[in-house]
Amino acid sequence: MTDPGPFRSADFWIAVGVALIVKIKTSASLGPVKVITSMIVAAGAAWVASDYAAETFGVPLPIAAAVVTLTAEGAMRWLLIAVNDPKQAIDLWRYWRR
Repeated sequence: MTDPGPFRSADFWIAVGVALIVKIKTSASLGPVKVITSMIVAAGAAWVASDYAAETFGVPLPIAAAVVTLTAEGAMRWLLIAVNDPKQAIDLWRYWRR
């Protein structure tokens, strides 16, 4: 399931790009710097962890890349929100623990 090229296939980058566009368009606005930061983190996570995710879940690499991208972007966005407003992060954590 590994991609032979060092820069990945076009399918990989299409999946990452579509996942990022969907995630950014459907989430609250964080500002341009924070959006770019979360996109870089998400693309980097897809680059590093998509092979492992594809093998673990038994799915094609583009699907694993999209899942990893969405997960990493969500985690980074939550971290950025927590840094800016710790009370909101604590309230969200309490809600999840119910």
